[in-house]
Amino acid sequence: MQLDLQFRPASYWDHAGPLAAILNGIKGQNRRRMVAGFVTGQAPESLGPLHHGLVADRLDERTRKELGGLHPSWMGGEYLPDYLPGEVEIARIVLASVTQDVISVRARRRLGRGRIRYRIVDEYHEPGRPDWVCRPASSARPLTLAQLIALIEHAGDPDRAACDSLTDRIRDDQCSSDPETVAAFLRVESDFYPSLPAWFDRRAAEWLARRRRELEEGDDDAA
Repeated sequence: MQLDLQFRPASYWDHAGPLAAILNGIKGQNRRRMVAGFVTGQAPESLGPLHHGLVADRLDERTRKELGGLHPSWMGGEYLPDYLPGEVEIARIVLASVTQDVISVRARRRLGRGRIRYRIVDEYHEPGRPDWVCRPASSARPLTLAQLIALIEHAGDPDRAACDSLTDRIRDDQCSSDPETVAAFLRVESDFYPSLPAWFDRRAAEWLARRRRELEEGDDDAA
């Protein structure tokens, strides 16, 4: 499938539909899936009605701990920083860690005018910790698909220097010896860029092919 790297959404504040608008404000990854199931009628009837508190941007601490008690993956996304006024999420990286950590790419425009400003946040934000480095930090219009990919891949992790590929580095940091498992360790999602997941799926396939070659070459050297 040919991807249109010059695709640019008309606006980050015009959602594709009511469901996309609801889900965009929900930080928790599992809550997003659950709410989507209720809204689309795919949730089991045995679950009963959806509690309105589960649609909130931010859960109260009690509910957050209760969900985390079901399984650690329910914590994924719930500890992201709160949205700034007028801020929306334009993409997220979801890690297959025990707690399903999420890295969120966000955009905001002050008072509905001026340049669009970007920031990247994760679930380990604390006072005094450096911010993620975004390039570009702002733009006059929404980013093209190619520009968003570059912003994500060249993002500066607060704990490490910027690199050529953030997603490759995340995979390289995994200790598993199974390349297929590591290749699937992360996925990238977006409500505004439908082709973004496909691009990063290709990136994962390229990483996997490269890692297999490295392992084969290592076996040949050891023989």
